[in-house]
Amino acid sequence: MGHLVRLTYPTLWLVVFASQVCLPVPAVLFLMMAGALAVHGDLRIDLIILTGILGCLAGDLIWFEAGRQWGSGVLRLLCRFSSDPAYCAKRARRVFGRWGLRCLLVAKFVPGLDGVTPPLAGLEGASLGFFLAYDTVGSLLWSAFYVGLGYTFADWVPLVAAYVSRFGTLLAIGLGVPLFLYAGWRAVTRIGMIGKLRFRKISAPLLQ
Repeated sequence: MGHLVRLTYPTLWLVVFASQVCLPVPAVLFLMMAGALAVHGDLRIDLIILTGILGCLAGDLIWFEAGRQWGSGVLRLLCRFSSDPAYCAKRARRVFGRWGLRCLLVAKFVPGLDGVTPPLAGLEGASLGFFLAYDTVGSLLWSAFYVGLGYTFADWVPLVAAYVSRFGTLLAIGLGVPLFLYAGWRAVTRIGMIGKLRFRKISAPLLQ
């Protein structure tokens, strides 16, 4: 197993972190692969889960602070990438309004809810301590679930690893180039958003 797959804790952290800041990185597959490697002793399952938690917290904390600083503008930006931006924002507010920070416990399992919940928590003025507490538990459940899947179905990993080893260069070109372009576009979008929000002002009648 070790000669087919090279996966380290820093690499796993980086993948999970990139996923949490909304880059198109398959963090779930990496967690499952890490869980399979734990069966063969290449990695420790407790450290894998801890790495996943820390990667989630790092990314979510950035969005939490962004929600605090720039408010609903961050939420609108994230929902803009959904098929129905208006429904995305409305749904997120409805879920958060009903469950509060408790929705962080399961948000990572719900597509479309994971990315908007941390900035929404910051926007709604949630306590940093309570946010970190709920987000830690949610990250633990999410990481442990997919690591556990990889650990349970470890027998499939050699087949996948052999395929990746054989076609690694082709996959790197086919997936890496679009990923790089997409990441660059998202970075430019975020820089533009931050610039607009920094100089955004409210009129006196609207303030009143």
